[in-house]
Amino acid sequence: MATIVELPRLSDTMEEGVIAKWHIAEGDKVKRGQIIADVETDKATMEYESFDAGTVLKIIAAEGDTHAIGTPIAVLGKPGEDVDAALAKAGSAAPAAPAAPAAESAPAPAAAPAPAAPAAAPAAAPASTAADGRVAASPLARRMAHEAGIALSAITGSGPHGRVVKADVEAAIAGGGAAAAGTTVSDGARTFVSRPDTTMSLSQMRKTIAKRMGQSNAEIPHFYLTIDADMGGAVAMRTQLKAALPDVKISYNDMVILAVAKALVKHPEINAYWDGKTIIRRGDIHVGMAVAVEDGLIVPPVRHTEQRTLSEVAKATRAIGTKARDKKLSPAEMTGSTFTVSNLGMFGIEQFLAVINPGEGAILAVGAIRDEAVVVDGKLEPGKRMRVNLACDHRVMDGAVGAQFLVTLRGYLEQPLAMLA
Repeated sequence: MATIVELPRLSDTMEEGVIAKWHIAEGDKVKRGQIIADVETDKATMEYESFDAGTVLKIIAAEGDTHAIGTPIAVLGKPGEDVDAALAKAGSAAPAAPAAPAAESAPAPAAAPAPAAPAAAPAAAPASTAADGRVAASPLARRMAHEAGIALSAITGSGPHGRVVKADVEAAIAGGGAAAAGTTVSDGARTFVSRPDTTMSLSQMRKTIAKRMGQSNAEIPHFYLTIDADMGGAVAMRTQLKAALPDVKISYNDMVILAVAKALVKHPEINAYWDGKTIIRRGDIHVGMAVAVEDGLIVPPVRHTEQRTLSEVAKATRAIGTKARDKKLSPAEMTGSTFTVSNLGMFGIEQFLAVINPGEGAILAVGAIRDEAVVVDGKLEPGKRMRVNLACDHRVMDGAVGAQFLVTLRGYLEQPLAMLA
């Protein structure tokens, strides 16, 4: 009997997924453990290895399709086996005319979820449009079109099912598509180009971020505490470490992460969360590092952070950041943080308020190190200051507890040698 290949759960919070790319076609022979598809989850695009061997009898889910976990996406078996009978036995029915996958003409990030388009779109057909009016397009193509002011509906898609890909947008730009997409309006004094709004398809990651952050703001009673730290000692220590350890790149964020971990040791009530009925105090300290990726934000943890040296933290954050941006983190590497550090200082942001990651009790928002005149012994002197904001879950802790944590954290940041002992 033919084997039904179902969409697997590739992350702990995954509820649905998108077939970003097929690595097989109908008629191909598949071995156990062979990578057959890239699946876009709520966290990243993951490689899906086949649990079974056989010939690909049918590709059910097209690239770009969104499906719930457990949905049949392909059928494996022996040539000549009855696919319809296998699907019927599994309680599913294949689409009337599924199309074989096709590669984009240029590399692009994981496909954004889009409802299935008609199966047999001609090569020169207009861009495929779903019932809700959204045009099927890769995330890269969608962004390029938006930046160029081109309506996706005006572009001919050459990808699977008429999906707009990078090359299509480039062709539209080269052909003057940006100008054609806009309409001219006048206020009597001058003429302007008015461009249409663009509806953006959500990636699985962005859907999850929207859901979890909405949940966090609605369910978690946040309160915020702010403190200013003198970073002169940290700046001096980093300069010395760069000279002493030229092969180890240590950032201020690495210092903050280690300082947070050391402060959590002294204030374990911060390393906790509300489970709906009780407060769960974590045994381990896994400081999560908020990393911006193309589709959103992920928080991979530096595990057992307080037991690491500063150079070990630095090496861990470099490895995590690189793998995150290359979409090579495994589900296990993306989950398990007990406290999160979100740093926007590298963008020049001096202060901001972060939203608590569900499953944690607090998050630290880190601003930029700024030059500022400070009063020392009654005299003005140049100084290096950094502002941090702690968002706390009021169900887990009160203001005094959060304040004491920040005072300890500031102590480590202002006397960084103390956290190296």
